[in-house]
Amino acid sequence: MKVNIQQNENEVVVSLNGELDTVATTNMSEVLGRVTDLASQHLVIDCKDLEYVSSSGLRFFMQLKKSSEQHGGSVEIRNLNEDVAEIFRLSGFHHIFNLG
Repeated sequence: MKVNIQQNENEVVVSLNGELDTVATTNMSEVLGRVTDLASQHLVIDCKDLEYVSSSGLRFFMQLKKSSEQHGGSVEIRNLNEDVAEIFRLSGFHHIFNLG
């Protein structure tokens, strides 16, 4: 899993590349910490290059959302491929997140 974080004027864009599975989420605590510092802003999670998400990955998305909302921010998920979008639909996450 590769992660790129860019801070723009109005938002923070977190680009995910690879598979967000149990192994990857174990290593994502540093990313969560860095993003939490910016959580009062609008977070955009760009999933254009995200190939797969497991239940651990879904939990990571929830942690981002919770942290952002606690600091007055918001989270939007963009560019889900068909397979990952189906996982979001089956899990009900399409009702929880703003999918752009």
